[in-house]
Amino acid sequence: MTGTPGPLARSLAPLPEESLPGFLLRLAHRLNRTPARIAVLTGLAPYRLGHTVKLPGHLLLALRPESAARFAAATRLTPTEVHTLGLRPHQAAYPPIADSGERQDGRFGSHVWAFTAASRYCPPCLAGDGSAVQDAHGGPWRLPWHLPVVFACPSHRRLLDHLCPSCQRPLNVSVQGRAALILHPTGHGLHPGQCRNHAPDAGTRKPKPACGADLTATASGTRTPGDVDLVTLLDLQSRLLARLASPDPEEPRFFPDLIAVSQLITISWPAAVDDLGLPETAINALDEHIHAMRRRTADRPHGDNGRVVIGPPPAAAACAGLLAMSERLLTHPDPAGAREAVQTLARQAIGRDRTRFAGIIRRGQFSLPLARALAVQRGGFHATVGAGTSAALRVPTRTCRFTAQEVPQLLPAAAYEWHLARFTARLTVASRNNARLVRRAATLKLAEMTGGGTLADGARLLGIPRGHALSGLQQLRLRTDGEDAWQQFLLALDAIAAELDAQEDRIDYQRRRTALEGWTIPPAHWAHLTDGLSTLDATPGLRTCASVLVWTQVTEGDYLFSPLVRHRGWGGRLPGGPGLVCELPSLTGARRGDKARLLARLAAFTQQTAAWCDNGAPAHGHGTAP
Repeated sequence: MTGTPGPLARSLAPLPEESLPGFLLRLAHRLNRTPARIAVLTGLAPYRLGHTVKLPGHLLLALRPESAARFAAATRLTPTEVHTLGLRPHQAAYPPIADSGERQDGRFGSHVWAFTAASRYCPPCLAGDGSAVQDAHGGPWRLPWHLPVVFACPSHRRLLDHLCPSCQRPLNVSVQGRAALILHPTGHGLHPGQCRNHAPDAGTRKPKPACGADLTATASGTRTPGDVDLVTLLDLQSRLLARLASPDPEEPRFFPDLIAVSQLITISWPAAVDDLGLPETAINALDEHIHAMRRRTADRPHGDNGRVVIGPPPAAAACAGLLAMSERLLTHPDPAGAREAVQTLARQAIGRDRTRFAGIIRRGQFSLPLARALAVQRGGFHATVGAGTSAALRVPTRTCRFTAQEVPQLLPAAAYEWHLARFTARLTVASRNNARLVRRAATLKLAEMTGGGTLADGARLLGIPRGHALSGLQQLRLRTDGEDAWQQFLLALDAIAAELDAQEDRIDYQRRRTALEGWTIPPAHWAHLTDGLSTLDATPGLRTCASVLVWTQVTEGDYLFSPLVRHRGWGGRLPGGPGLVCELPSLTGARRGDKARLLARLAAFTQQTAAWCDNGAPAHGHGTAP
């Protein structure tokens, strides 16, 4: 069917929160037709002689515009009414829905926590509210029941069911791995409140008979409204439903965070925090679910277990326990304690299933606090645990006013002496290189604090060769006298960062490094600087050496990484680099004679060059130096 179908002889008004499959079931029951026939008559599916009508599960998200128009015309619904039969209107509040849909290649993809085709249900809701239309055709199959974060019915103060009381299988279970909008769509005479799973004893018969069990009868063993655990879970459900109905603009990533922490808890179980005062029955249900899931996936190690492992528990009690634990961690009154708990989960998850942990990180879109907590650290610096995880967690580890562009290659000497000289004195190996290692590690940490990323990311930003950054930090860690001393280093960096935040006129060192890229003291300025210093005329390469010195002082850079000493891209020394490295100490250490007088003149010239970089040099380094 390609044209617009004519309107049906009779239709129904959608019930509040009713889903598309629920509406189809009630409409089919009213018109005494099968759901498959109604789908054809309303333009949801084409009629092909000899072919079974297929209603894919992704129709639960939304109909294509042309299908929605045909469906609205046939059922006499408004476009808005048709739109609200699908989950797409919830995507602003519940981002996993936005991550699901038809791809450019025509295939459908969905976030594992976006929705479930196998709906949970509330028997009293399905029984109806006593009105004539609901007595005749049943109550609504509610759209939110397809969301994994909906596990209870606040109106009837009960957890939702997910199994048929007769066949003991999830409703609308996938057939041959494909989720359908409605199972058994050609079954005739079934009430909307009956189970449409294939009968357990169907065998190979075709067509397979439906289970047909009455789902509206209250399941045995339902917990009473006075149950303390149930009250706790109902309160949680009310909070989650409120967030779905009215998203908090201050917490746009709440549900992605909730899902990520839930997945961490599942992978790392039983490493989750156990002192959160959560309902014991729900936690026991979660424990049973996770152990059953692990046994099931262990039996098929080469199967596609990913969605099973990190997906939501199908049973309401287990899912409620998982979400309760996640919400408690995300809303814990002690942010530091909550962060430590999440980091514990992350470490345990990496140890148990590194690949899936990396997948969670790679696909996640977390809030800043959770991203900071999830960022795996080694030696106080971000580390990667899999391809793509660095980018996913490339977040600042601190809220800073200063930027990474305002961080030099080496911590300025005054800040080093005040904050880190005592730490350097505690290093177990005496070396004249210790101060440089500490000053370099300090700026790499400052770059991470404000810019995020890994150690290698910070090194690239500051113009430090990656190998030198990694090996220098490794040497420093080996020379540090225990973890307490290293914590002293990290605490000192917090104090330095606070001082940088408080400064009003911070220096853009990135601009200075860019302005002086490949720069040397112009010949005219060199002639002025060396005027009257006749003994320097015969010193080869002295102008280049002095240029390196000016560069280090203007940029607070490491002379070993000057653009005149090393290649900018890969860090290898330039042909004249070794000679410059050897010559520089003789210039900086001069105490008398012409070199000492040159040093005094260079000090004033350095100030002029810094002012030129800050005020006169083009941002891309092209221009005439002072």
